[in-house]
Order: sequence, then C-alpha cells, then structure tokens
Amino acid sequence: MMALATHFITVDIHLGEAQGDLVGAIEVALAERGEPLRWAITQVNSATQTATVEAVVTTHSNSELL
Repeated sequence: MMALATHFITVDIHLGEAQGDLVGAIEVALAERGEPLRWAITQVNSATQTATVEAVVTTHSNSELL
C-alpha cells in the first residue's frame, strides 16, 4: 500500500547560484526532497550569501498493513 509521509525540512540556498530566480532555485531544491506543501524563507545571511528555507514536504512510502 502506498502511503504519504510528511517531513519538516530545512534547506540552505546559495543566493549566487540562484541566478536571479530565487523561487525557482528553492522549488528545485525542495523537489529533490519531496513534494512541497508549503515553504518560507526564514533567514538570509548576507555574509555567506545564503537563504535558509523551512518547508513541509510529502513523500511516498511503501507500507503494509499488519
């Protein structure tokens, strides 16, 4: 049986690598971890040029009923 699992994750995005499309860079990074339900930029570090993104994502997992 297929089940959905929900995960709270934190991802750091390098602003220089976003090349002007920060939302696109965030969506790509989150898609690598699951299907994003919601996300928010919670911190920007100007010294390291990174943005911290907190997100809730879902993943599919196989589970068997006992």
